[in-house]
Amino acid sequence: MLENFVFSLNSALPLFFVMAVGYLIRRKNWIDDGFVKMANNIIFYVALPVKLFSDVFYTSFSDYFDIGFILFLIVATCLTVLIAVLFGQLVVKDKRLLSAFVQGAFRGNFLYIGLSLMENITGSIGAKAPLGIAIMVPLYNILAVLIFAFLNEKGEETTKPKFSKILMDIVKNPLIASVLLGIILSQFNFNLPIVIDRTFSYFAVVATPLALITIGASFKLGQLAQSLKMALYASVLKLVIFPLLVVLAAIQLGFSAEDVLLVYVLFGVPTATISYVFSVNMGGNGNLASSIIMVTTLLANLTMTGFIFAFKMMGMI
Repeated sequence: MLENFVFSLNSALPLFFVMAVGYLIRRKNWIDDGFVKMANNIIFYVALPVKLFSDVFYTSFSDYFDIGFILFLIVATCLTVLIAVLFGQLVVKDKRLLSAFVQGAFRGNFLYIGLSLMENITGSIGAKAPLGIAIMVPLYNILAVLIFAFLNEKGEETTKPKFSKILMDIVKNPLIASVLLGIILSQFNFNLPIVIDRTFSYFAVVATPLALITIGASFKLGQLAQSLKMALYASVLKLVIFPLLVVLAAIQLGFSAEDVLLVYVLFGVPTATISYVFSVNMGGNGNLASSIIMVTTLLANLTMTGFIFAFKMMGMI
């Protein structure tokens, strides 16, 4: 049992330590908000797309395409949103906070933290992770827009979503584009030139640590007191209730151990940092969105360790 617990700590804690370094060097003013913004651009537009492309390119599409798994992810995600809305109606007294609460409770940071966790546990992100990303990224964006369109109280200043803009944002998303390009090129059965392959490998290596550093550097702990209670409610849903329900459903439906682990990563990681950007731009409450991101990221070190320990004890890892 002790060996399994140590394995769990070794999988989850390194992510926290790298984020803690990001927080400390920001506090020391060794980096500033401008650096964080530019680093996020490098991750989102260059490093992470290159990493995803490489992972998909060297995997046969027929090895990981699973329509049943895709449908499971879509249905499970929609159900978590519905539960978050119903629970939010009960606990969120100020309805102006509801849209930010719901988004914070379901939208996970699997691109930065989830993929890092998968690599720590299994040594790679797995064959189906790119497929999950290709499904979840556009689904998250569509659901987030709908949440802010229908849950924002009247009188809030908000930008009305247009279907054409939603579609264009999905098409232009570099993460989705890199996955799709990797899938297409992988069908032609050729290897990348060595010089390109090695160049891509450098970007793949930098993606994870740089992403974790920027997350830590973005923390502003002084803002937590204003909306801590609502952030804790959202965190319980995001880190405990939703992943537990979805993982149990995946096991009951007979998915493989690797698939169940990926399901946990997709649903059990802390709230995505982009949820703050959505909240601000769509007329939601930015303070609550930021607080949920910070609280879930901090508490996730405990919940991720616990879930990994349970998977290890069950022989799934």
